[in-house]
Amino acid sequence: MKIAKYIFLLILLTIGTVSVFVATKDGSYTIERKKIIDVPKSIVYKYVTDKQNWDSINPWKDEIWKINKIENPDEETLIHNITINEIVNDLKLTIKDTLNKKTVLSWKTEGSLSFRDKFLSIIGRGVSNDFADKFDEGLNSINHTLTREINTYTIKLDGFIKRDTIFYIQKVMSAKAEEIPQKIKFYLPKLKELIITTNTPTKGAPFIVYHQKDTVNNLYKFSLAIPTAKKVYTSTDSEFYTGQINPSSTVKATLTGNYNHKKEALSKIREFMVKNNLEQSDNFKEIEVISKNITTDKSASKWITEIFVPVRPIKKEAPVEKAKSVNQDSITEAIVKDILNADKNRKNKPQ
Repeated sequence: MKIAKYIFLLILLTIGTVSVFVATKDGSYTIERKKIIDVPKSIVYKYVTDKQNWDSINPWKDEIWKINKIENPDEETLIHNITINEIVNDLKLTIKDTLNKKTVLSWKTEGSLSFRDKFLSIIGRGVSNDFADKFDEGLNSINHTLTREINTYTIKLDGFIKRDTIFYIQKVMSAKAEEIPQKIKFYLPKLKELIITTNTPTKGAPFIVYHQKDTVNNLYKFSLAIPTAKKVYTSTDSEFYTGQINPSSTVKATLTGNYNHKKEALSKIREFMVKNNLEQSDNFKEIEVISKNITTDKSASKWITEIFVPVRPIKKEAPVEKAKSVNQDSITEAIVKDILNADKNRKNKPQ
């Protein structure tokens, strides 16, 4: 009995000592994990700030969680106030450029440990390890998704294509190149809703018509359009207008993948034009048919963009005939000969 009593007292003493140690331990914590993403900052920023992408980022999706509030104080910071297993946390995501067009993405949280979490942290488990592992999981998921989506693409040069008359309903707007997908995402559903409510028959996939391209300032004026089976009319107070493109000759290339690779597709079109003595026609506008886009596929590697550049044969200038060079000595010799013949004829003439 005495031995059991001593063991019991020893256990109590141990528990008390551990309790005092845990209670007096500093419970504040800061946990941060970083990852270099091999894509430009603008692309990473657009991806992580899009609420629809949170399901693919969230490493707590198998637990009880709820986003209470999202703050976006600047173009480098995103703060999620999130409840995870009934505990509220602020998660700070920071997006920064690197010198070689990559992005440093860091995920950070700060807080105070409960008694239970303090104890678990002593034995190598608990909030510190949990957040660290979850942050790594989320950052790796972002890196994998973005690098795969950016680097997976194909370009097919379709060559010379004749296009028929196109009638369409359009929304005219301006944007930077990297903003165009978001413009499509916002306005294409509105265009489709208009088509449905007016019972207008369509004829083909949505497309973009470029009106002006300021590549120096990265500003594009364009129309997002849906082709219609026949010409239709909209009210004067509508934000949508009708349009028409007459039959045209074009060179086509098909890009499967992210819009960022359009420059490469256009380069292939230009090479084809040079090889076949073609130039871009200013009577028609460049068109991009977006049969698969941000509204139909979340995966950018599956987007399909058919690029049509209007062309015409390069006009050949008529060759200019060079005037025949005249030998000045020959002219002088001929003149002298004429004078001598005239003098001879004068002498032989009877008086």
